[in-house]
Amino acid sequence: MQYNHSKQQPNTDFKIWQQNLRKSSTAWEHMLQNLNPNTYNLACIQEPFLNPVGLANASNLRQYWDVIYPTNHHVNPERSQSILLVNKKLSKNNWHIIPLDSPNITAIELNGNFGKVRIYNIYNACNHSHTL
Repeated sequence: MQYNHSKQQPNTDFKIWQQNLRKSSTAWEHMLQNLNPNTYNLACIQEPFLNPVGLANASNLRQYWDVIYPTNHHVNPERSQSILLVNKKLSKNNWHIIPLDSPNITAIELNGNFGKVRIYNIYNACNHSHTL
């Protein structure tokens, strides 16, 4: 029996970028320049930079990433402290948002041949533990 050494195994890595941006527009731009959609599948961002209407935006952001805000982002008067960026290469048939009533938590569930995996992006302030 011969083994074909040239046959490559499919990439099963799942790479996550995690960063607290401290609401900085400079940190946001730096992250977007370095968050390679060919490398990362998901970005967990705490204290994101949001524009005056409360959205994370950039000219090329939505080309590569689906932005997931906390469930009540648009109706909750508290500022959202957590967002997820899901790579558009991931089929929407293989993930869904987990609804949670907190401006500090975003979560998704991934489904695949590995089963189910839930990923929670939690911002917890240093001066209290209300989120937990």
